[in-house]
Amino acid sequence: MKTRERILIYGAMMLLVAMNIAVLSGGRGQSAWALNPADQERLGPAAALTLVDDEDSKLDLRNAGGRLAWDDTEYARAYSVAFVHVGKALGPLMEADEYVEEYGRLEAEIREKDEEFSEAIVAFTEEHKDMTPDDPGLGQAQQTFQAMLQQREQWRVSGSRQLGLLAAGQIERAYRDLIAAVEVVAERRRIDLVFRFIPTGNEFQAISPPQAYTGIHARIALRYPEGLDVTDEVMEELALEVE
Repeated sequence: MKTRERILIYGAMMLLVAMNIAVLSGGRGQSAWALNPADQERLGPAAALTLVDDEDSKLDLRNAGGRLAWDDTEYARAYSVAFVHVGKALGPLMEADEYVEEYGRLEAEIREKDEEFSEAIVAFTEEHKDMTPDDPGLGQAQQTFQAMLQQREQWRVSGSRQLGLLAAGQIERAYRDLIAAVEVVAERRRIDLVFRFIPTGNEFQAISPPQAYTGIHARIALRYPEGLDVTDEVMEELALEVE
């Protein structure tokens, strides 16, 4: 083969190799590389994720208002959960100066009125202490005395009822304050459901079997991650001292 022919053949072969390399390396732009999933921080974004089981049953997971959803119904959502020890926060709330002073004023008014009834009864008794069984006014005096006793007893019942109503109202007001604080904390922490509970480690302090059973029934959570207890955060929101 002549030198000129060899040069032409070698030149054609080099041109063909160069064309093949260009096709392989630049046919669709950049080269494709397989990524290790462990090196990826996140998947997506994606509109939905379909999961299948051994029977090829499909479950579509999607984002519904920031919550994991697997159906169009409201209860087919993954909601965040937390717990609050209501008694731990409610006790200090009820000891607030506002409640103590309000209860004390009413209690003083009721006691003062009761003392007036008692003093009137003592005075009436002193006034009629010398009456004898033959005294014509004895019957009327006895009726008056019984009426005075009955009046004082009615006032005591009424006073007890007033104190009970006030205490019940204060408990509800403290509960509303607690709920308001729970709302603030839940909004800040993006918590959907907050349950009241009593820590399982707290002593029952029961003096009878019924009280012991009540202590069991009040502990609705038998096991829970400690991080789900947001009681201290709620108490801080209420400006209460956290132990």
